[in-house]
Amino acid sequence: MELRNYRNYVLDSVLLVCAVAAVYGRLTGYSFQTHWDDNIYILNNPAAHGFSWEHVRTVFDVTAVSIGQYNPLSMLSFMLDFTLWGGLNPEGYHLSNIVIHTLNGLLVYRLLIRLHGERLLALVATAVFLLHPVQVESVAWIAERKGLLSLFFMLISWEFYCRYRDEDDGNGRLAYSVSLVTYLLSLMAKTASVVLPLLLLLFDWCFEKQGRRVKLLDKVPYFVAAGIFSAIEIFSEMPQQGGALVGYHGGSPLATFYTMLTVFCRYLMLLVWPAGLNIEHLPPIYRSPEIMVIGAALLLAVLAFAGYRLFKYNRTIGFWVMFFWVGLLPVSQIVPLILMMYEHYLYMPIIGVGALVGYGATRMRDRLGSRRALLLYSGLALWLLALSVTSHQRTAVWKDSLTLFGDAATKSPGGFRVWEVLGEANYFFGNMQASRTALENSLKLKQDNTDVLWALGKLLTEQGELDRGYDYLQKLFAVNPKYVMGWATLGDNYLARGNYGKAKEMYNKAYSLQPEALQVLMSLGKLAILEKHFDEARGYFNRIEADQRKWNLAENAYQMVRTESLAGRTDQALEWLEKALYRGYKDYYALNTNMELATVWNNPRFAYLMLQYFPEEEKSR
Repeated sequence: MELRNYRNYVLDSVLLVCAVAAVYGRLTGYSFQTHWDDNIYILNNPAAHGFSWEHVRTVFDVTAVSIGQYNPLSMLSFMLDFTLWGGLNPEGYHLSNIVIHTLNGLLVYRLLIRLHGERLLALVATAVFLLHPVQVESVAWIAERKGLLSLFFMLISWEFYCRYRDEDDGNGRLAYSVSLVTYLLSLMAKTASVVLPLLLLLFDWCFEKQGRRVKLLDKVPYFVAAGIFSAIEIFSEMPQQGGALVGYHGGSPLATFYTMLTVFCRYLMLLVWPAGLNIEHLPPIYRSPEIMVIGAALLLAVLAFAGYRLFKYNRTIGFWVMFFWVGLLPVSQIVPLILMMYEHYLYMPIIGVGALVGYGATRMRDRLGSRRALLLYSGLALWLLALSVTSHQRTAVWKDSLTLFGDAATKSPGGFRVWEVLGEANYFFGNMQASRTALENSLKLKQDNTDVLWALGKLLTEQGELDRGYDYLQKLFAVNPKYVMGWATLGDNYLARGNYGKAKEMYNKAYSLQPEALQVLMSLGKLAILEKHFDEARGYFNRIEADQRKWNLAENAYQMVRTESLAGRTDQALEWLEKALYRGYKDYYALNTNMELATVWNNPRFAYLMLQYFPEEEKSR
């Protein structure tokens, strides 16, 4: 690389890094999305909490997938975050997302410089990729790390494929091997990169190398890898695996096709005019070729013709039109998923849009000439600044689940799932009345939603409205008589009435439906404490301890403290207290006021442990 080009590369890189920091920097002060996948992938997933052989084995085990997607590399990155940032520190997790997104931008810049040798094209395209508002979802959503990592390794794979193409000796074979390995890593992060083999074929055709014919044989390993991981992904997306695979929207492939025509146009509108950004878009379903479907088909046909003409005029630029559409193939509902439209589905395809914008900028510069080029640069700078400001403003809604779904509820008030999650988030943050209102709004939109019926039954039971809570639970059982946590909550309802016998009957009913439900064992243990059946309580809590999933062990240890203290076994109670504190039990008030722990309060070891784990509170006493 010439010295001047190297300086330009460094200057552009610094500029892009600073722009990303300005747009996304405040994400590091935000929390996890406690009710939108961050809880499933990270917060409530012990396998993501640090490195161990058991954790690694779990995330690579295809048969153990229970979160709807097979992405072991992404899970390894969460383990690394947990280790690097001292546990579940959202600041570090957000920073990792920002860094990976920035690296992806620099790789895009390098790729475009390699393919086109045009600085303005590469800089504008990369800025669009990094700063466009539709990218906020991918960067701000920690759980969407999988998309960031998948593109990162896909771009590296593409880079080494380019090197392989340029070399005819042993170095070329080495580059080819590296390309294949990094492609496998990309697929292990997320299978969105299954399109790379097709893109490489188009790449060879459009960026034809003199003296080298388009080869098919060297793409076979890529296609094989893509096929294997596609099969794994379809398996993991099955509903029984916790996945989002559903039937065709509208009841038929044709209805899904009609609807996707309009969705593609909505994607294009978001790229041109990024207003109405939302975590859950709810496109209307079209079962016949209505006016909106016909209009969308005509617009897409015009764009297809324009893309064809561009391809005939300049094949290397026409490639980026095909890149955009091929990038959307995995999310085109060929295999139908529960949601038809997400902004993060554009994370990779937008590279093609950026390249087209960058090409348009270079053509306009050439037409304007050097004297008037300043007008172009000023216009581009203002446009990119506007995109950056919009993106920065959009990051604000990602502060937590309340802000995210509060925003979604104003934009998609007809979405039952939006109100459901908003209700769950309000419950989590202690806003009980707001939770109740949101859940009731969700139930109005979908009256047979068993999760909402259960949530309302639980909420009303906890608020003392036992009869109303009971009614919601009965409605739940009319829809699904095998809803395990519904029976457990009915047990809570009876317990609040003082009817221990019926409460135990309901808990046992829940346990018979799902013996691995540790929450039910916890409820049975707590009930046994109330009944002063301490040996029975100890048995329930020991079974939770022995479970390989290691669910809520801090709380379990605390319940053992209660059991042993009430049983008069002070030494054992103190041993469990140390375990509870070591595992992260943090309810200082409960430890100091619960009369059930009276037998340990005056023990010197209790005072020592409290001083070790609550030094500030203890010193203030």
